[in-house]
Amino acid sequence: MALFVLCALPVLVLTALLTPPGQSPDEPTHVARAEGLLHGAVLGARAQEPDPDISGTKLLAGVRVNQSLIAASFGVTTPVDGRPVVTEQDFQAMLAQPPQPQRVFVNIPNTVTYFPATYVPAALGLAAGELFAGGRPFFCIMLARFGMAAAYLALGLLALRVAAYGEALLLAVLLMPMSLFLAGTVNQDGVLIALAAVAGAALTRETAGYRALGLVALTLALMAKPPYLPLLALFLLPLSPPGLLTRLRNVALAALPVLLWAALISAFIVVPFYKPPYYAGPLFAGDHSTLLDHTDAAANLQILLAQPQRLFTLPWHTLGLWGVVWLGEMVGVLGLLQISMPVGYYVLWSVAIGGAVAGLLCSGRPVAYAARQQAARLLWVVGLIAVNAWLIMLTFYLDWSNVGIDYIDGIQGRYLLPFIPFLAVAVPSLMPRLRLAPLLPAVPVVLLGLFDIGYIPMRLLQTYYMH
Repeated sequence: MALFVLCALPVLVLTALLTPPGQSPDEPTHVARAEGLLHGAVLGARAQEPDPDISGTKLLAGVRVNQSLIAASFGVTTPVDGRPVVTEQDFQAMLAQPPQPQRVFVNIPNTVTYFPATYVPAALGLAAGELFAGGRPFFCIMLARFGMAAAYLALGLLALRVAAYGEALLLAVLLMPMSLFLAGTVNQDGVLIALAAVAGAALTRETAGYRALGLVALTLALMAKPPYLPLLALFLLPLSPPGLLTRLRNVALAALPVLLWAALISAFIVVPFYKPPYYAGPLFAGDHSTLLDHTDAAANLQILLAQPQRLFTLPWHTLGLWGVVWLGEMVGVLGLLQISMPVGYYVLWSVAIGGAVAGLLCSGRPVAYAARQQAARLLWVVGLIAVNAWLIMLTFYLDWSNVGIDYIDGIQGRYLLPFIPFLAVAVPSLMPRLRLAPLLPAVPVVLLGLFDIGYIPMRLLQTYYMH
């Protein structure tokens, strides 16, 4: 636990300070969601806006936000050699942005659908900024980042404290550059990864109390990301009596608020995602000469069902196109996916994660399962993760991809990170008598974590400040 704080805390603080506002994925929309929550917007609202392109109106979904705060959340940078660089004038301009009382409606059709619990730390940071920094937007955003970082650190410590085994794997997920970068900015994904770590750690215990903690953590994450709902089935383990019916009841109860929230936002919040005008892709059977300006889940569903093999061939084709890229993004492609690391860096992190997984083969367990039961656990966990990943890909085709394109758009490697903590309960203990010390398989992870204390801030400085 001390090693986690030693490696994570400096990176979180420096990431929050060095990353210009708006240079984390979707940060302005996350700031808007947090600020809306601070002023009572637990649920967003729909609105209509005139659309001259169609001589009508288009449907929006969002929250009302302080005008100066949403403007500041995009940051001020100057393009230099293809990089968004913060010059001295840019920095002074961000510091000088004054607070304004006006509130405006901001369209955030994706972020507004997230259950707001994961935005509480950022909302508290914004409140501190209003109270202690006079509401100056730049300082409010910095304090919101520190709020998210503090929540991530606390949840990470809780996960490592709860885990009966698999600490090395949890540490790898929590110290991965992508995880720390998201956690050091206003982005709910960092908190979601930490909640997944808590849930995975709770599964390593065999007591009702820890299982309840894990279900609560996972349910909070799922209410923000309902497509990960199949992960709840992990809490059915072990898949045999005694207690299987009780576990099934608990999983059903945990799924209920997720389904209710999904129904609520579907009825009152969800709107199409508007995009720059485009022509339908090659799989569309209709008129290709008509310009479209939004996604259409019904049309893409019809395309999938017209040839049901597309339910499998499209994800497989997309995986072949982008799978290696996703793995790199999972480890860490920072900023707005423009700060890549050397290939060797990704190899080292892959080796460290592999070592953490291999260490599970020699870990002791609170309950000894027979070889057949361990094989069933492995198949159940890996199968659920594979099915869940497949369903997420189909969701992106329906909700995010342009109509009729022959691949799935919008998926990023960071969406894989919540799956990793659950591998701890999948890997069988083949040599439990060795009982490796928890720190031993974590040595490569810790060494990389110590290296990243200097390396990640250096990459941020190189990208955003050197010119």
